[in-house]
Amino acid sequence: MPITQISAGPQRSVALKSNGMAWGWGAFKTAYPPVPDDLPAELCAPDKAEVGHHRYAQPYPQMINPGTPFQYVADGAVHVLGACASGALLACRPVIAPDHGAAHRPVPSVPAQIQQLLSMQTVSLALLADGAVWSWGFQQQGQLGRPAQPGQHSPAVLDGLPPVQQLACGTAHALALDHAGGLWAWGANQAGQLGQGNLQVSMRPVQIDMPVAISQIAAGDTHSLALDVAGRLWAWGANNHGQAGRADAAYFTRPVQVDTAFVPQRLDAGMFYTVALSDQGEVFAWGWNGLGQIGQAQAHSSPQAVQIQGLAHITQIAAGAGHVLASDDQTVYAWGDNRSAACGRSADQTIVLRPNSIYLA
Repeated sequence: MPITQISAGPQRSVALKSNGMAWGWGAFKTAYPPVPDDLPAELCAPDKAEVGHHRYAQPYPQMINPGTPFQYVADGAVHVLGACASGALLACRPVIAPDHGAAHRPVPSVPAQIQQLLSMQTVSLALLADGAVWSWGFQQQGQLGRPAQPGQHSPAVLDGLPPVQQLACGTAHALALDHAGGLWAWGANQAGQLGQGNLQVSMRPVQIDMPVAISQIAAGDTHSLALDVAGRLWAWGANNHGQAGRADAAYFTRPVQVDTAFVPQRLDAGMFYTVALSDQGEVFAWGWNGLGQIGQAQAHSSPQAVQIQGLAHITQIAAGAGHVLASDDQTVYAWGDNRSAACGRSADQTIVLRPNSIYLA
């Protein structure tokens, strides 16, 4: 059964198969007997075998949604979001019971026909088929994309955006690509990740001045990336570990062009690092390597792209906070931060330097 989507969160990994079944591993708690749906999203157990307080490590993929097919998934800091074929949107807690999957609750008010789901640290986003963007969660630094006082907010549509075709988000900022190739941003801006030439937070989407139309976007913790229609790579925001792919500044408040020795086709980014998929199905990474994200034994960072060895014919990539997923549509590969078993190996192996194959039932 082909794999249609992969999602890497702060401590978990999720893969969605073409039959709508989602599989998760990493910071999931296996619950047996089944836990009530009204339990908190994160549980604390006195068992010394557990990995830390509020932290679990399950290296074996488990089905999240038996009997409830998903069309799209997104792993976040607390929940795994799943857009159902029925039109419902579910927030699944990282607690999986063998017989009925993850405890979950519906996310009310978000319209059907979701095309993309994303989750920041405190805010989630949904892109609808008509190009509208909805946001909900805790407003702290403008990441809702709409005026609101700090605190928790229910789902609502963003005003001031043209129809959008793609979203990307970091820890507290978001990017939107409209159908004309225009680029928009909102949220936190402490490293210039909004591309406005300043460090000012924006509670509303602001357009980024680009010399050419954009075809794809990605966002890391505090940096942003884009591919233009000519295949050129642009980056802005934090660059303290070389995550923007340059060595000439600690951050950029406006987009700068980045040269690569390969033709980038897809992008994603995590905490202080970037991952790219080439047009030949190869995977490259650059930036911070403190947890093996760019596949090097040395912990030092690199602004130069490093090819991840052992991968070929890759079609999908997903960057978590400190681990990376890749897939050739049949198998998922993972490497980097494995402290919560998000790379599919026992958490005793805290760092996985080489892609680990993860097979789903």
